[in-house]
Amino acid sequence: MSKKLDELLLRARDLISAGKLNDADRILEPLKNDYPLSQDVARLWCSLAMRTDRTADVPAYAAKIYAHVQSDFHKTHWAHVLGTANFILLDLSAAHGHFVRALDHLLVLAKAGKIPPHREKKKTRQSDENIFVSGKAEKLLWTTCAQLAELGIPAFPYAGTLLGLVRNGCLLDFDKDLDIAVWMESWDACCAVLEQAGWVRPPMRIDYASYRDYVHPELGVTLDVCGLQTRGQQLVGGFSLPDHPADYQRVSVFPRFDLVQRSTDYGPVWFPQQPETILTAFYGDWRTPNPHWDTVISALNLESFTLLVRCYAYHRLVQCWLIGDLAKAWCYAHQVALKDPDDVWALRSRQWLEWAMTRLNREIPVWPRNQQQKRVYTRMVADLFHEGHVNFLRAARALGTHLTVCVVSDERVVENKGKLPVMKQAERAMVVAACKYVDAVMTETPANVSAEFMQQHGFDIYTFACASEQERLDKYKLCESLPAEMIHELTYTPGISTSDLVMRILEGAGSREVSTKNQ
Repeated sequence: MSKKLDELLLRARDLISAGKLNDADRILEPLKNDYPLSQDVARLWCSLAMRTDRTADVPAYAAKIYAHVQSDFHKTHWAHVLGTANFILLDLSAAHGHFVRALDHLLVLAKAGKIPPHREKKKTRQSDENIFVSGKAEKLLWTTCAQLAELGIPAFPYAGTLLGLVRNGCLLDFDKDLDIAVWMESWDACCAVLEQAGWVRPPMRIDYASYRDYVHPELGVTLDVCGLQTRGQQLVGGFSLPDHPADYQRVSVFPRFDLVQRSTDYGPVWFPQQPETILTAFYGDWRTPNPHWDTVISALNLESFTLLVRCYAYHRLVQCWLIGDLAKAWCYAHQVALKDPDDVWALRSRQWLEWAMTRLNREIPVWPRNQQQKRVYTRMVADLFHEGHVNFLRAARALGTHLTVCVVSDERVVENKGKLPVMKQAERAMVVAACKYVDAVMTETPANVSAEFMQQHGFDIYTFACASEQERLDKYKLCESLPAEMIHELTYTPGISTSDLVMRILEGAGSREVSTKNQ
């Protein structure tokens, strides 16, 4: 009979994966009655129930299995099922209690030196092709946004999609979905157009009023649609649950921003005029990649760390720990601790996960600080790199958190000084890049430093040092369009210059010193 049971469960699992939920139910319902305490039957039945409208039947069934099983590993699993079911049913207090119980069982296992085996998640895509790398997902994005724009609906790239387009010039290759936003005034019209265009709306476990998922029937790409609305001088979005208390909401807050039209190969689309405003609100230091980021929890612009967000974080923390993905579980524990430094369960989980990873010789993730950056920009020749250059770069770096140096071209040096530098631009750039105070080097930038250039690259301060009054006048003229607060003049180091070094070489200073020593 065991072999027959295994065959039926395998058939039901395949049917669920294929979306044939009614056929799977016809197999699982009799098995549930015949094997009421079978974990294998219960797992599939509960998974099926939570994909349909029978989530309310899960807690009583899962509680019986939880009481029956003995090991902490199995109790963790069923406490997680109970937490997930109550989360979907929006009984967040009960969900929180079950997730805490699951974490307690995991901590017992960790203290005993037991770690769940690492199981890789099954790939859901049928093809090995990454459509985010191939460009198909980006084509789909612009086609969809252009179609909405043509109908007067200003939908625009948002969240991770906007991040990739602005930071990388294309979609993030590790992304999982497309994100667009729309004003709530156009919400109903936007959703209607998407459905008319063939986007499929899968059943959502929680029916939020300002957030919705769609799936493209051919490419299998998920489209997340987020609604934004004005609140005073701010914009707010997130997960809205009308008629529920504040602890049941996830509110993200942005400063006001405008939209502009942008041309694409598929027609005009809407795009944020100040995308950096949105990205800084979301990510802080959005220029530093963080593959562990989870927008639901990590976003810096959450109005508060509500019970809804905490339950989601606990759900993901337990889920990752159960499949042995300790690094990802650590990231979720760490994110909770960043939001609530007094969360005992997150702190204890992070501590024991670190202990387990150290014992297993696994690398503990590095979480970027994500504080808002203060990026400094400067231009220099840096010929025959010397003490004065080091002093200048040290002082420039001290003005902010990131220093970018443009090493000017040989041609520009000739224009300004009437002679070629001793070292070629590539040589000078390599030396500057090796300086510990420099974070990035550029070799192609406009001569004038404009506000548009500074904004394009996220620079907050332009700095320089002047050896003469004429040089000071020339440098201030190059950045005359910048606001005064963006300009910072540093002190020039006296007594040393490239010209001095050239003269020493021409005068044979080194050879005189050698001959003296030889005497």
